Amino acid sequence: MCNPRKVMIHVNETIEAAWRQLLTEKATASELLSENAEISCEIKLAEEMGAAALDVLEQVLAGEFADFPGWQKDSAGNFYRDLEDITLVYDPNRRQFVLRARLEEMLSAEASAAAEICQVTTGTIAFEAVGYYYDDGWKGRTEEKALKEATEQAEMRFEYALKELKKAQPESAAELELRSSLTAEAQSKVEKELAEKRAALRLELRHQLQAQLARQQQNAFYEINRVVGETYRQTLCRLVLENGGRVISDRQSGSVIELELELC
Repeated sequence: MCNPRKVMIHVNETIEAAWRQLLTEKATASELLSENAEISCEIKLAEEMGAAALDVLEQVLAGEFADFPGWQKDSAGNFYRDLEDITLVYDPNRRQFVLRARLEEMLSAEASAAAEICQVTTGTIAFEAVGYYYDDGWKGRTEEKALKEATEQAEMRFEYALKELKKAQPESAAELELRSSLTAEAQSKVEKELAEKRAALRLELRHQLQAQLARQQQNAFYEINRVVGETYRQTLCRLVLENGGRVISDRQSGSVIELELELC
């Protein structure tokens, strides 16, 4: 064994390389879709018992009478009660009970657009690649093997240098224009996909809302009947007392109210 010898490959090359690149632009979009449904029910208390009955109705809903729990009241002055997946509302301005249901679901879509562009890279690549060998071929280190290693190293370094040269090269006007076009195309695609999903989901939510209202309709009408029954009861008693009569008996069994009144 003697001192190792070198096989050196020197590269100093000015290049102008044409190559094709696939440009891809992506677009995403999302939105919260909500759907509402309602059923209105008008109880004509004022026509049957006078305007005072409407005042009594609000007192009943406000919980002003013993043994009858009131409803909640929102900032707009509406009374409401939650019934599982729907809300029962009394709107004093409309003088109506309303069954309301609401569903929300997040929508998302993603699309992409791609096209090839021809790029040209210019610049200088300079480096050295080295392989080592021994005259006596110690441990298989022959000149042939050293040349092979240096050549492989040179090829790898050339590819890396070319890649870095491409990365350092500023975007051309053609590339910027193509990217802008692809971005617009991807955005158009994603908006179309989102619109299709929106239409399908809106239809699905409407079907779900109809099913919710149908499931809770009986419970809602039961609550309305309880409120209206209590309103009739309190209004009748008030009218009798205001006109000099008296309430002889006032009994309730379940949903049945029994009143015995004496009128003057």
